[in-house]
Order: sequence, then C-alpha cells, then structure tokens
Amino acid sequence: MMWLVLLLIIFAILYIYMKRSLSYWENKNVVFEKPSIIFGNFINAALRKEQLGYTLKRLYDQMDDTLPYFGVYVFHSPYLVVKSRDMIKQVLIKNFSSFINRTEYSNVDVDPFSSNVLFSLKNDIWKTTRTKLSPIFTSGKMKLMLPLMKEVTNEMDDILNEMEGKEIDVRDLSKRYSVDIISSCAFGINAGSLKDANSEMKTMVTRMLDQRGFTRSFAVFAWFFCPILVDIFRIPFIEKESSQYLAEVFKQSMKKRKENNTKRNDLIDMLNELKEEEAQNDQFEFDDIFMSAQAIAFFNAGTEGASILMTLSLYEMALNPDIQKELRKEIRQNIDTDGSLSYENLFGMEYLDLVVKETLRKYPFVQFLRRFAEKDVLIEETGLLVEKGTPVFVPLLAIHYDPKYYPNPEKFDPDRFKGDKIKDLQYVYLPFGDGPRKCIGDRFALMSAKIGLAMFLKNFEVTPGEQTEIPLKFNKAAFFLTPEKGVVFLKINKLIN
Repeated sequence: MMWLVLLLIIFAILYIYMKRSLSYWENKNVVFEKPSIIFGNFINAALRKEQLGYTLKRLYDQMDDTLPYFGVYVFHSPYLVVKSRDMIKQVLIKNFSSFINRTEYSNVDVDPFSSNVLFSLKNDIWKTTRTKLSPIFTSGKMKLMLPLMKEVTNEMDDILNEMEGKEIDVRDLSKRYSVDIISSCAFGINAGSLKDANSEMKTMVTRMLDQRGFTRSFAVFAWFFCPILVDIFRIPFIEKESSQYLAEVFKQSMKKRKENNTKRNDLIDMLNELKEEEAQNDQFEFDDIFMSAQAIAFFNAGTEGASILMTLSLYEMALNPDIQKELRKEIRQNIDTDGSLSYENLFGMEYLDLVVKETLRKYPFVQFLRRFAEKDVLIEETGLLVEKGTPVFVPLLAIHYDPKYYPNPEKFDPDRFKGDKIKDLQYVYLPFGDGPRKCIGDRFALMSAKIGLAMFLKNFEVTPGEQTEIPLKFNKAAFFLTPEKGVVFLKINKLIN
C-alpha cells in the first residue's frame, strides 16, 4: 500500500511539473499552439512522422499573419518562433550579441570533433575561430581552388558520356562529384569517387551523417533537443568510425605536404598557414583535433550541401525544360574556347545565379535556424522580454514558402530574384542564414555547385524518366533535407549542338 501511495505522489508531482512548464507562454501572454503533455508541439517530429521544419511551417501557417512571433514547446522547453522580418533582423543582426550562439550543448568526451567545429563553438572562442578561418573563404582563395574543381568536372564529363541516353541517379552522381571536389580542395587527394561509385572515401562520407537510418537521425535530434540522451547513451553527433577515418586522412595529408614541401592552395595549406601564424596569447591552440574538426566540418557540410543543391537544381531543370534551355544558352555563351569557365564568368552568369537561388529557396538544406538568448533581451518594438536561456527558432522553410514574400511558393520561378528583387527579400531569404553567424562556407558551396551544374548542362539535357518521382518526397525523420528514397533518377541525353 505504501508503494502505491508513493507511486501516486510521484505521478502527481510529475503532472504538476509538466502542467507548470507548459504554461510558460500563457503566463507571458504570447500566442502559442496548445501542446501535448509529453512531446509539446513536436509529437509528429518525435515519432518520425514529420520533419521538424515542416512542423514549424504548419504551426507558422496556422498563426495570424500579423503576429511577429509565437511560442512552441519542444517537449517541455519553451521556444520562441520569430515570424516577422523585423524580429528576424533583431535576432540575427541587430541584437546579435545577445543571440550569438547556435547551441548550448557540446560534449568533447563523446564527440571531440563535433564539439570543436565552428558551428558548435560559443562566445569568444567562436569569435576568435571565425576571425581566423574567414580568410580561407575569401573570393581570392576560392579563385585559387577553381582549377582543382575543373579537374573534377572533366572527370564528370567522361562519366556523363558513358551514361548518355540512360536514366541515372543524379543524387549519387552529385554526391560522388562533391566528394571528389572536397577531397581535392580540403585534403589534396584524389578520392576517385566519380570513377568508383563505391570508393572508400564516398562510403565513409555517406556513413558520417546518413539521415536515412534511425541511429544518425536520433543522434542529431538528441544533440539538439535532448542532450541528456547523449550523456546517457554516449551518442556521437557524427558517426565515429567515419570521422576518425577522415581525421586520419587529414593528418596524413598534412604530414605528406610538409615532407614534400608542396603547395596546392587548398584547405590544408590554409590551415597550415593559420597554425604557423598562431599567437602565443590565443585562447586555444590549433592542435590536431581542432584542425581535423574544421576539415571534417568543411567536408561534411560541403559534400552534403553542394550535392543536394546540385541534385535538386537538375531535378527542377528536368521538370522545367524552358528554364533549362535558357540556362544552357547562358552557360554556352560564357564557356571559354577550351570548354571551361573562368571564375569571373562563373559568377557573372545571372540566370545560373537565379536558378541556384530559387533552388535554395524551395529546398533549403537546413529548414530552421536556432539561437539562444545569452541574457534578458527586451524587444522594444513589441515589448517582449526574451529571458536568458530562451531558445529561438527562425523557421526558414516556413518563411521561404510564405506567399506574402513568395507568391505561388510551390512554383519554381527563378525570376523571383531578378534584378533588384533580392533587396526586397532581405531577412526572409536565408538559405545560409544571415548576420555575423552566416554560414562561412557559402561561397565555396555555391562555386562547387555552380561549376558542376554548368559543366553538366552545357552538353547534356536532363528529362524525367520512368523512375523519376514526381513530386519528390523527402525523409520525414531526417534532420536535414534528404530524399525519402535516397535516389533521384533522371534521364540524360547528349546534345549534338
């Protein structure tokens, strides 16, 4: 009898705690969607029935269009969702110092690499690292990497000639292309993934953050929203064996570079330069783990981001032949006599830029941004006090599909960004984020995807095939944008003129 009474008391305490924790937004007079007692507003995401970005979009669409923000609960944690253009500006730029960090959690014992990447670093450590790494991604440095990318596009052209007239998985081809691009530009090696679809490098990169399996998607969810599970189950953010493999590849590449005294103007050279310039009074040193972490992050984000961008651009070109035809015309007008593209011509192609922008608008790789209030912040325009520790969502996917900013949002329309129209979309076009914490590698991702698309489409046409999925479905359990079947089939035909 005593045990029954004790059990009832425990349940009563838990119930009171849950009810109290789920009254946070009501007590602050913030509009919110009624949560479930256990999962809050994210029961579908927790049960792997809906991507978290789509959950935010659904809630965003239900709210009054005039609301600048609303509240949600992830389990029992209250999150503020910023909805208006001005509130987005407040969080990402105007009050950036109060919302400087993307995450509150890291665990160097469980995953030393993920805990040392720029994405995870906080406050002054992040500022120092960002300052040191920024010179790597200047336009001048990117220009030096272009010849390395051209070597890979030449190999891709050979592969396309072999596949001519066939229906191929452009998702796999884009992944192999991106692996070879990053391998060359980051590690200074030829991974051979275009020639060998089952190369060791490609296999390891696929394993590193494969969102189609339960383990990796659960790991990402736990690191972001339930870190106690990371502490309990010791789950690394990225797959352990593959991250250690890439760290060893990076280490050996660094060693050989020093021994041979060679220079390729790639990531290894640039990180070496930073290490040599390291000041004695720095808050940390560029040790092997820290440098490997940056290389792994560069590899992971660059491979996935650029390959999915290239894949979905090709998919939309197949569904929109008139757009594809106009893009090919521009590409051919800018090709050099030797059949390649200069850096100036690549970034001077307006229509290619519009196509890429629209692909990123319709298919953002990351579907929301997250920040944390580092102190109490009063938003004067609304009178809202955002208390210290409050997590904030910027619902990127929802904003990219808001008809107020993007009429007929389901339509693929590159002309949305033509001319000065992009100025009217400031703070509501956010494929790489915005403000001081905007993605540091956006220029590299755009360059590798753009030259890949240009070299693909200059001589080859993509059309839907028998295996092409229309509309394309995405994995509901994946944290990042991932095709549900893991494949995107299109037919490719070589053009005579």
